[in-house]
Amino acid sequence: MTPQPILNLIARHESGGDYDIVFGGVPASARPGRPITTMTLRDVIAWQVAAVRAGSRSSAAGKYQIIRRTLEATYPRAGMVPTDLFDVAGQDRLGVQLLRGRGWDAWCAGALSDVSFADALSREWASLPVQFAQQGGSRWVERGQSYYAGDGLNKALTSPESVLEALKACREPVAVEPPAPEPAAPEPAQGPWAALISAIAKLFGGRNG
Repeated sequence: MTPQPILNLIARHESGGDYDIVFGGVPASARPGRPITTMTLRDVIAWQVAAVRAGSRSSAAGKYQIIRRTLEATYPRAGMVPTDLFDVAGQDRLGVQLLRGRGWDAWCAGALSDVSFADALSREWASLPVQFAQQGGSRWVERGQSYYAGDGLNKALTSPESVLEALKACREPVAVEPPAPEPAAPEPAQGPWAALISAIAKLFGGRNG
């Protein structure tokens, strides 16, 4: 099993795959002073607190658009410490941990259905749709809507089927290309006399065979 297909789908709709992106509604005066991939977890959390205090409706940051309270709860479970970087490797590590928090291990073991796991992911990432009609975060939502629809901030950006297809792709074995054959060793160069003797030997050897 590989989580990459579902992580790719999530990132495509949450951030466009941008590790340095932050919520677009952050006031200009409160935007990060440097790329967040160069910041530690502690620095990112401090910035998220400041952004919300400055009036931002969300503290979402990075490829997986992780909000402050989720980041604070997730990084220790991922075996990370406050001084670790919120860089590419760190964000991908957090993304995998978020999958695990919604049932990745149980799903891999066959103890959780595709629909149930996909629906659980819709509670983690607002761009993913619910798989069946249910009570959402603020109102009743239909299949295909965001769990958080109606909050004035979020909506589903893909279909229930696309999430199920990404999970299916997680199960497909990763193709491993066979190693390229080693180039044949070149024949040693021959001088003119050696080439002539070799040709005569082949000629008479062929007649005697």
